[in-house]
Amino acid sequence: MEKDTMRDFRTGSAHDGTPHPVDVHVGLQIATARKAKRLSQSQLGEAIGVTFQQVQKYERGTNRVSASTLFAIMHFLSVPSAYFFDGLSTESSGGSEPFNDPLSPEIRAFLSSKIGLEIVEGLCQTPAPLQRAVATIVENLKVKDH
Repeated sequence: MEKDTMRDFRTGSAHDGTPHPVDVHVGLQIATARKAKRLSQSQLGEAIGVTFQQVQKYERGTNRVSASTLFAIMHFLSVPSAYFFDGLSTESSGGSEPFNDPLSPEIRAFLSSKIGLEIVEGLCQTPAPLQRAVATIVENLKVKDH
């Protein structure tokens, strides 16, 4: 890798100051698990000994989560440690495989939103034929290019 395109893995950010993709991914996983448990950022922060502002920074990936804090989050949210890294490849951590997150940032943001979570939970409780019908309706609602 060339130096000017290489990420600084010690600070977790690119040279342009953007958050490291692994930190963003872990943050989105934290947000998704927290929202699935119907907890506020304040409740999570109180449980792990940080402010809600710090939880916001973790969830955005702007602040890196320490191993001990991630361990506390894992226990409080009752998720396995691997959950935070599901979908990451070795390039995200400095290896040579391409980072190929199966979900776009827009889809991750939707799935971690209140309405997105409600929709997914509702669909998971409906029979497969009804899920297919809803998918067809949503497909037909998309804005068509003219």
